[in-house]
Amino acid sequence: MVSGFASSFVSLPFDNAKTKLQKMDKGKDGKYPYKHIFDAMSKAIKQEGFTHMWGGYLTYYIRIAPHAVITLLCQDFLTERVNQWRRNKD
Repeated sequence: MVSGFASSFVSLPFDNAKTKLQKMDKGKDGKYPYKHIFDAMSKAIKQEGFTHMWGGYLTYYIRIAPHAVITLLCQDFLTERVNQWRRNKD
């Protein structure tokens, strides 16, 4: 669950910025408001505040944490099986 917390905490600002990029429309001048993901992040921090980058954290954590746990459990299981196979092979 700690790995789910860490992965959610680190990736959520990028996910929020990616969503802004996906939803952006051209302005009245015909230009898009963001040039790239870091531009979207910096403008969001200026307009909405630094902590807003983690808006929706609980929902994101509930979605990401089980995936992280299952991935790590599968990795441990497969690593143990491969190591067991190698020991038996020798």
